[in-house]
Amino acid sequence: MTHLDRSSPDASCCLLLFVKNPVPGKVKSRLGRCIGFEKAAALYRCFARDLLLTTQQLGIDQLIFYAPADAQSDVQDWLGPQYIYCPQHGEDLGERMAHAFTTCFERGYDGALITGSDSPDLPLSYLQIGLEALRQQQIVIGPSDDGGYYTLGFTPENYTPAVFLEMPWSTSTVFEQTINRLRSCPVYQLPTWYDVDTLEDLRHFHHRLSQTKAKTESRAFLQQHLDLLGHDAT
Repeated sequence: MTHLDRSSPDASCCLLLFVKNPVPGKVKSRLGRCIGFEKAAALYRCFARDLLLTTQQLGIDQLIFYAPADAQSDVQDWLGPQYIYCPQHGEDLGERMAHAFTTCFERGYDGALITGSDSPDLPLSYLQIGLEALRQQQIVIGPSDDGGYYTLGFTPENYTPAVFLEMPWSTSTVFEQTINRLRSCPVYQLPTWYDVDTLEDLRHFHHRLSQTKAKTESRAFLQQHLDLLGHDAT
């Protein structure tokens, strides 16, 4: 791969961020069963804003695909007016992601990376490398440690909607099955990263944050609520 010039924005690509309106009980429900749904929703709000602070540094358009479809005002109040907002459409996650890619390519973008807010400390460098791979007409995928993926990227030329059909979402085989469906395509695999879905994930996330000097909303929230982490918190 050629060296990525990180000093100039790649305006021909975009980032697709999937979010839900952060209503308690509707987001981070697995985590909410451990720490309370109000706290889990508050963390979710922090996660998305922290990730956007990272992805803003890519210098590309960011399209926020939100759910439910009538939540644009609430989501825009939460994340800010500087993004492009689009409602999610589809019966399941696969249909909604396929619609998002189709939407961005119809808007004329030459490539897109899709992600959610489950990986709030996702390294900027991973997404920068992903954009470079897109420019070289490679499909991009970033595996998460739970068997899914934290990002997937296509260009209009290599877009493969079959990866979204009848996929067992939220299982440990999503990444493996996606790779199998792409086995005849040029795929660039990014390093593995971590989702934050469970209390144990949250403890690992807090530990990673403690190893950095980053001043994020998530870090400030957890410092104020160390009791949520249990006896392993330091």
